[in-house]
Amino acid sequence: MNRKGFTLIELLAVIILVALIGVLVIPSVIDTAKKTKQKAYDILIENIGTAAKTYFEECEYGDLNNEVKYGSYACTINDDNSIKTTLGTLANLGFLPTKDTETKNGKTLKVVKDPRNQDNDMSDCQIKVIKETTENTDSHGIKIITYKLSKVSGGDNCPSEEDLEKVVIK
Repeated sequence: MNRKGFTLIELLAVIILVALIGVLVIPSVIDTAKKTKQKAYDILIENIGTAAKTYFEECEYGDLNNEVKYGSYACTINDDNSIKTTLGTLANLGFLPTKDTETKNGKTLKVVKDPRNQDNDMSDCQIKVIKETTENTDSHGIKIITYKLSKVSGGDNCPSEEDLEKVVIK
């Protein structure tokens, strides 16, 4: 007997097997994607801390406080030893790495996107960088300096206060 094609039962068996494999695999793939995006977000938060520290140091010891040279990106250290800035400023000055850009008023600007949702632009999120010097010293007798972050403004697209409080840079 010369058979051409598959029987209905054989086709149903294959369809059921493919569906079963899909039911088992798809949740794992979705979970892995969520974990990867969360890890990318955690790394972004760490990078924000490092960028904020560098920005503060450039303002304090460099010429980043020069308004003629840096315009709206120039910084001022407040009386409480803090600086307010946006994530967009950190990115556009090169302190916070980002690959996304947009054009505004004929100017190409770097944009900070939330890795968990690429539709969320975090560039306008304003943070406060606080420099604290403690009386404690390290093994070389140098006072320990820490930089802490807090959220100032920016809405739901911004890192949460809890996420920023986890970042303490020494």
